Amino acid sequence: MSQAQATVCLSAESGQYLEAFRDCFSKRQWGYFVIVLLGLIECEERRTMTGFRRVVGEQVSLSGLSRFLNKWPWSVAEVTETWQEWLWQRMVPLVVTEHVRLKALRSKRAGRPKATVVTANRRLWGG
Repeated sequence: MSQAQATVCLSAESGQYLEAFRDCFSKRQWGYFVIVLLGLIECEERRTMTGFRRVVGEQVSLSGLSRFLNKWPWSVAEVTETWQEWLWQRMVPLVVTEHVRLKALRSKRAGRPKATVVTANRRLWGG
């Protein structure tokens, strides 16, 4: 199974999620990223490089997979920032909708209503 085939086997949501990270990697690194992510998702045994290869069915060398994780120049910070932005873009509309819903349910009484608390905000992510 090639990296392209592995990507096709994903659900539409998983494929869209993976695509958000494409610019974080070179074309060669992208294939290894897909293998690692699919391995993390699908592996029911110990999560090792051998286990990832076995689950994904990709014929890649262990040394190449090891180099991707340990030596190749890709930025953990860039991947983290991409993930945070991806999550933020999906959470803001949900949080706004929930704020509107909760505000409509509040009883009308004198005084200032308590603010709705959101437990995951951009400040917590370093934004």
